[in-house]
Amino acid sequence: MMTRTAIIGVAWSAAVMGAVMMAVVASSGVILVGTGFSLGFAGLAAASISDATVGAMLTLRRPGNIVGLILLLAGTLLPVTFLGFIGGAVPTVGGDRQDVAAGLSAVVGSLGITPTLIIAGPLLALVFPDGRLPGRRWRWPAGVIAAAVAVGSAIMALRPGPVGDSLADNPFGVAGFSGSEPIWEFALSLTLAAVPAAMLLALAAVIVRIRRSRSVELAQLNWFVAANVATGGLLTLSFVDGATDPTAFDILAMWSLSLPPIAVGIAIMRYRLFEIDRLIARTVSWAVVTGVLVIGFAAGVVALQAILDDFIQGQTVAVAASTLVAFALFQPLRRRVQAAVDRRFDRARYDAQRTVAEFSDRLREEVDIATVTTDLHATIRDAVKPTSVYLWIREGRS
Repeated sequence: MMTRTAIIGVAWSAAVMGAVMMAVVASSGVILVGTGFSLGFAGLAAASISDATVGAMLTLRRPGNIVGLILLLAGTLLPVTFLGFIGGAVPTVGGDRQDVAAGLSAVVGSLGITPTLIIAGPLLALVFPDGRLPGRRWRWPAGVIAAAVAVGSAIMALRPGPVGDSLADNPFGVAGFSGSEPIWEFALSLTLAAVPAAMLLALAAVIVRIRRSRSVELAQLNWFVAANVATGGLLTLSFVDGATDPTAFDILAMWSLSLPPIAVGIAIMRYRLFEIDRLIARTVSWAVVTGVLVIGFAAGVVALQAILDDFIQGQTVAVAASTLVAFALFQPLRRRVQAAVDRRFDRARYDAQRTVAEFSDRLREEVDIATVTTDLHATIRDAVKPTSVYLWIREGRS
């Protein structure tokens, strides 16, 4: 009988091999050709490997937490779904829609989309970070969504004809009775509606956990939310750019799918857990500084151009002057914005820096060793609240 470690190893190996096959197929020209498409699918393969690797690690290190199993399952389903679509589409290029193997592959690919999306996203958010739902009342909506996916997928598996516009025919299709089209449409709508419903439920679960959590769990949720916000932002940009060929946003969006599993691994293993506050503070501050300088630079160029247009032809002087102004404002603006952001997002570090600075200011003007010792004890107790404090002072040589 295989041990748990061996089973996890087999699942991880299957996910990695499937991801490698994804990358190979994407770069071989079997499907869409082009560097952009190849890089995008490579990012999808990297996400599968990230899911499987973090899932295997968490399953081995935290066996009581099902988050690892969910990630491992997501890392396995992603290449299976992708390769199922490819296997169901390639034979149809030659016009052979009746190929049974291609039909089976197409069914696997089409039916795997919704479960893969829900498992890798909403389900993970529902049970993160402790592997349980936020409460017993959450079982009902989660069960309804799961039932909708199961029923819809089971009905769609019996739909006759081609699985998709460019896929092979369904070998399990049931034909020969009239009035069946509304049934297939109902099943498709039921399956599609499960995805946004699951996302809304997951969002509500994360909000509830953030309001309830403190300290460690709050830091874990911050890592998870930050990674998903970054991924969601890039995915949104990739959808709204409107380009036919892959753009930089499309490629970054595919590669950013690796961020959530990495954040989950950091959060549950508690590796550099509380660094998230500092990362958020730095990201926000640099984004604000960059935005203000860009807007100021553009406004300066327009204003100076309008003022100097009667005296100097061209915009070289306006650009140069605006550049100098932006350069001069960078450091003062960065310090002020960083201090304001730290007060909001990195409070612990801000308070520690302020405590040390105030103690240093007092220390410069104090020469009495007893007063310094008392002040040091008070500062340490206020900053880190230890259970006991001992101070050893080395005696000078006579």
